[in-house]
Amino acid sequence: MAEQGFRGVFAFNATPTKDDGDAIDEVGLRKLAEFVVEQGVHGVVVFGSTGSNGSFTSGERLDAAKAAVDQVNGRAAVLSGIGSITTRETVDLAKAMEQEAGVDGLLVVPITYWPLTEGEVFEHYQRVAGAVQIPIVIYNNPWTTGVDMKPELVARLAEISNIRYIKESTSDLTRISRIRKLTNDSITVFAGWESLTLESFVAGAQGWFAGMTNIAPRECVTLFELAVEKKDLSAAQALFDRIFPLCDFMCQKSHVRCAHAALEIMGLPVGVPRRPLRELPPEDKQELRRLMKECGVLDASTQAAE
Repeated sequence: MAEQGFRGVFAFNATPTKDDGDAIDEVGLRKLAEFVVEQGVHGVVVFGSTGSNGSFTSGERLDAAKAAVDQVNGRAAVLSGIGSITTRETVDLAKAMEQEAGVDGLLVVPITYWPLTEGEVFEHYQRVAGAVQIPIVIYNNPWTTGVDMKPELVARLAEISNIRYIKESTSDLTRISRIRKLTNDSITVFAGWESLTLESFVAGAQGWFAGMTNIAPRECVTLFELAVEKKDLSAAQALFDRIFPLCDFMCQKSHVRCAHAALEIMGLPVGVPRRPLRELPPEDKQELRRLMKECGVLDASTQAAE
């Protein structure tokens, strides 16, 4: 799919596994990609946080991205997460994703054991961006990475030609406005915190990298259309009020575990997360099922999956 500007709802797909999480299930990966595309998402992301980025080898990620690109077949954008602990590995994987897998863009999250300086983070992104032609999405998720890219650093990174997007996941809504102002809207901000999605749209986010698409993809797309495209905030608020308990539950209990559990509940089982991650406890899975029914997404999602 030719990149004409990423915008809208990008599905952070769970990564289907088999053999107790020891291998990626390509059949399941293709089926899940097909499901979310049919529900109208604008993009499919393999190895975002909900896809257990960091749990799979570079070779596994490359093979999975190839399968996703083949399955989607131009009907939506396909992005791959390429977070790795060293710049060299990230650069190598970026090149392979562009040249061999044919993805439309890269989601780059810094993965590190050591605290990084701002200069080190900048050079990391600079080297990755310089190695490819396709767009780079900054993934700012200090809750999981320990690296917080402040708006001033984002503005510096936005001066690099193919760094055009950011998934802002600090839960600080002022970040969206500050990034937009500092970059003169040269970088597109995507919502990155499920329970603040509507507020993020109001603040100027032009899309949503959504783990919730594993539970309610059609509702996610409709929320974007109402809030961003139609500017119908009353209708958007009503919809968000309905699905908010699920968004909040996912934030509290882990996107990865909730996505795997929800897909099993919906009749689209994707196996278990790779160890050391495991499934939701039975009591949490029961509560998730209750919320899915209460929010009115279980029956609709189950029917769509059939």
